Amino acid sequence: MENDAIRVIEVSPQQEWADSVEGFLNQLGRASLLLIPGRDRTRTRALCTLLHGNESSGVQALHRYLRSRAVPRVDLICFVPGVETSLHEALFRHRYIPGERDMNRCFRPPWEDRPGQVAQRLLQLLQEYWPECLIDIHNTSGSGPAFGVVAHEEQRHEALVALFTRNLVVTDLRLGALMELSAAHCPIVTVECGGTGDPRAEQVAWEGLQRYAAADDVLAPNPQMALELYHHPVRLELRAGCRLAYGTRPVAGADLTVPPDLERYNFGTAPSGTFIGWLAGQEALDCLCARNGQGDDQLWRLFRLEGMRLLTAQPLRLFMITHRVDIALSDCLLYAAPEAGHSRLPGVDHSTSAG
Repeated sequence: MENDAIRVIEVSPQQEWADSVEGFLNQLGRASLLLIPGRDRTRTRALCTLLHGNESSGVQALHRYLRSRAVPRVDLICFVPGVETSLHEALFRHRYIPGERDMNRCFRPPWEDRPGQVAQRLLQLLQEYWPECLIDIHNTSGSGPAFGVVAHEEQRHEALVALFTRNLVVTDLRLGALMELSAAHCPIVTVECGGTGDPRAEQVAWEGLQRYAAADDVLAPNPQMALELYHHPVRLELRAGCRLAYGTRPVAGADLTVPPDLERYNFGTAPSGTFIGWLAGQEALDCLCARNGQGDDQLWRLFRLEGMRLLTAQPLRLFMITHRVDIALSDCLLYAAPEAGHSRLPGVDHSTSAG
């Protein structure tokens, strides 16, 4: 796969699009870049959606926007990398095609496999079109409110996130995600709209996309839009070979059994002593880790045991809690950050280097 890893489509005002999102994805056929001409042809903004094939809100918003025939304020380039994944076996079933890598872990070498080549081509196209910013739209693996994720604090990051949500996570975890490549010439943010299929998530994506496309300046902070910031989350992961189950009581054969209603804490406060799940025994302790951006395991700083019950050791903000065993095992069960978030008015005395 050479430079055809991503199909480039220049959208014309007369372009006809399928009525349904599934029909639209079949029209595209494979990873695509759609160029929507704007009123100001001297500037470009970028959007990415469907890096994960099971996250529908962003591509639904894009499909709706295309069918509206709206003209954006500046040229809008829209990446849809996960078309084949989203159509594999059943619509929006797979995060990534079984046997392949997670596309949003491929934005660093190696590039040899199909996801790597699509990611590499996406980066090449960004260099060719030189957009002033990029928003990467996702859904969370479980239910919950919308939030943004950025690689470092910077007022343009916060202005972009504020188009969609008032919750912002600043992470030092580096996994090979697109958002980690944010640079001075092109700030990049991730927006997690909420759970796939949730009408609220679809509305977040649609309204945010409209604001992003229509505004003259999306990088200037709005001092009226306070953000709630959370810093340096850890990922609660299960090590390879560990067994996970969901249930209202410990499941025989599982190293960790998680209550099915744990999702209710997604981006809510989990007080000290919040029940996370049952461990099967002392050997199951080796199944868990909670590493920070420096690679240090923070498990027993943030969590504690009471018998074989895993509890929070301090008030935490939990997010990206998933009820899907496959995602929990291949990625992580949840993210956790200390509850000591703080409000910030975008643009008020808060800058670090734009890396």
